[in-house]
Amino acid sequence: MFRLKVQSALVQRSVQPPPLRTGLATSEKSTLRQAQDERNFLLKLGTSALVLSLAKHESGENRPSLVNRGTTLRAGPRVALSCVVVILMLAAARQSHALAAVRTVRHNATPDVTRVIIECSAPVHYRLQRVAARADLGVPARIYVDFFDSELSPEVRAGLVLAEGPLLRVRAGEPAPATSRLILDVPGLTELGAFPLPDPFRLIIDVRGPRRERPAAPEARQEPAAPATTPQPPTSPKLAAVTGPRPASPPPNLPAPLRPAPHRFKVVIDPGHGGKDPGAIGVGGVAEKDVTLAVALRLRQRLEAVPDIDVVLTRNADVFLALEERTARANAERADLFLSIHTNASPNPTLAGVETYYLNNTSDRATIRLAKMENGLTSMTGRGNRDMDTALILSDLIQSYKVQESVELAEHVQRALVTGLSARGEPVSDLGVKRGPFYVLVGAGMPCVLAEVSFLTNPREGARLAERAYQDAVADGLLRGIMQFVENSHVAKNL
Repeated sequence: MFRLKVQSALVQRSVQPPPLRTGLATSEKSTLRQAQDERNFLLKLGTSALVLSLAKHESGENRPSLVNRGTTLRAGPRVALSCVVVILMLAAARQSHALAAVRTVRHNATPDVTRVIIECSAPVHYRLQRVAARADLGVPARIYVDFFDSELSPEVRAGLVLAEGPLLRVRAGEPAPATSRLILDVPGLTELGAFPLPDPFRLIIDVRGPRRERPAAPEARQEPAAPATTPQPPTSPKLAAVTGPRPASPPPNLPAPLRPAPHRFKVVIDPGHGGKDPGAIGVGGVAEKDVTLAVALRLRQRLEAVPDIDVVLTRNADVFLALEERTARANAERADLFLSIHTNASPNPTLAGVETYYLNNTSDRATIRLAKMENGLTSMTGRGNRDMDTALILSDLIQSYKVQESVELAEHVQRALVTGLSARGEPVSDLGVKRGPFYVLVGAGMPCVLAEVSFLTNPREGARLAERAYQDAVADGLLRGIMQFVENSHVAKNL
């Protein structure tokens, strides 16, 4: 047995139980009175500053007692158990309501588009509101983002000023307890998009507005020229012939008026995964990140040989690149096409083939499983973030004005891949063009697709993907698909 001592720092009156109803038996009254005593005990426990101590049983005492400024209230074992339950509940409530930290605010800016990446220490509820400009008050258009049950880090609290792009600055404040607010000042805001990404939780905000170039760097200050020295007379006729004054050179020809350069089609190639993110692991321990980079480098080499086409890789080494930074880089490059290269994987090693995806919602379980893996939400063993299934709902994330172009690009890439790989004399399963919620495609301002070039977990295809000849064949197929899309795009523009 134990003795429970509770010392209160507050002076409280003895709480009297309410009058009992008449007509109750003595035993019923005793039971009801005990319940009232226990309720009052818990009331005091919840409203006083309590110090609890447990002591071993001492002779002559076999029940715990409540000590409150000299007032002793006997309490039975049920009260002691209730104390423990309440204390555990209070501790659990305190832990469950721990505030998430709004840790960092990053950005990628082009003259007319800015992407803001807000990272939090845990998933939080947020509210985003667009506020129109007030010309009479000189207040620009702005965006409010409230994060509930959160607190600002010192870095975020300091704010952010941007030198380029439609977003001028990011301000921070706390309009209410446990509520963090970020204010984005965007004069002339024309487009706004936002979506969350998990692990770690990030809110991505894309804003578009009037073009604002980065200010030109000031020119280096030139020191005044030293005074010219008087030339010395030549010492011989031969030297005079070399150092004597030269005739004035004729005025340079004025350049002809510049003609606008023809539009160069820019392609951004994204090798999936990289760095600390290996992607799928296939036959013989081959990592997806290595295969995708090898194919992307081969594809870049082929595209650089095509006139009027520029090519950019999101990564050209084994480095980690967050999903939201890949399309942001494509937007910053003002690309005309975005292709993300991946290898497929499945717990079923018999699955094989090629498939190409464009961004959209789907109810297909296999596609959702693949998207969760590519989005970093789960591993092949089924472990991972179990609370992110709802993050696959992308109803507000689909780019409405590029969907049809993305479908056409996916069809060209899929057809060229299957045709090219089959020409090697080995069967290739055509799994078709599909739609899926792939985060790496979200926010792209151009036609964008994700190509799963073969199954790394299939013994036959996994072994092929590690071979240079097969990687060359994949790069050739992707090249043909891209060129067919580019040619059709040029034809459509000239009609």
